[in-house]
Amino acid sequence: MASRRNIPLGHERRSSDAPGMTRHGPLSAARHPREQLSPAFLENKFVSQAAELETLSSDHQKLTSSHMALRQDLVAAQQEVEKLREHIRSTQTEGDIQIRILLDKIAKWEADIRAGERVKKDLQQAHLEARSLVTAKQELTGQIQKATQDMDKARDDLKKLPEMNAELDSLRQEHQRLRKTFEYEKGLNVEKVEQMKVMEKDLVGLAEEVERLRAEVSNAEKAAHVPNLYGGPYMNPHPMNTNVGYIDDYGRPQYMGGVAVGEGMIPSGSGSTPAVNPAWGGSYDMSHTLR
Repeated sequence: MASRRNIPLGHERRSSDAPGMTRHGPLSAARHPREQLSPAFLENKFVSQAAELETLSSDHQKLTSSHMALRQDLVAAQQEVEKLREHIRSTQTEGDIQIRILLDKIAKWEADIRAGERVKKDLQQAHLEARSLVTAKQELTGQIQKATQDMDKARDDLKKLPEMNAELDSLRQEHQRLRKTFEYEKGLNVEKVEQMKVMEKDLVGLAEEVERLRAEVSNAEKAAHVPNLYGGPYMNPHPMNTNVGYIDDYGRPQYMGGVAVGEGMIPSGSGSTPAVNPAWGGSYDMSHTLR
């Protein structure tokens, strides 16, 4: 858990240019692309931290219930010890009284032993009862020792309560810290999603602009190769003197007719695929936009 105490202050953001959109010349990108964590990684991290929060919450509830159960068991054990003590006192008093009575009987029977066999048998019976009382006393002594051991164990459990309370407090603090981390990264994830939406809009606009430029170049090349039906000495004027031309979006003049036309135009008799001005950095690949 200690490795998650350092909360990142932010993540690097990607450039608004898509992969493969390297530009050259006066309109090259002013910023370098920066790395960014993927939404899938952030989502997985979000799910794992939510599961860890649920586990800590259940552990906290279990510790709380165990703490209450230990307190109740301690109170019940103390009450049971008091009852055993009272029972032992009453039993000892009753046993002493019975022993005294039996001793009196024995003394009386010894005085009357010569009276007959019947008195002798009664004396033997009294001895048996005395032995049974001694056995009962030994059993009570064993119960007292067991109750004393239980009471010592209950005292040891009572001494452990502060340590358990400290552990419970530390778990509560860890739970609060993880909740703060969760809220922070949740807000950061929302911010990254908004940035990706803005980047997507920029890429769509850039693709539309490239398509518009390609359409203009294609129209200009088609107009340059239309034959002059009227002919005449002014059919192919010099490229620098003709009035038929245009200026592209990069501020360079493009002339049609004559020997040379603008850069990237298709010569007569070549294929129908328009050439691309090298200053544009190559033809635009629409697959980058669809990514």
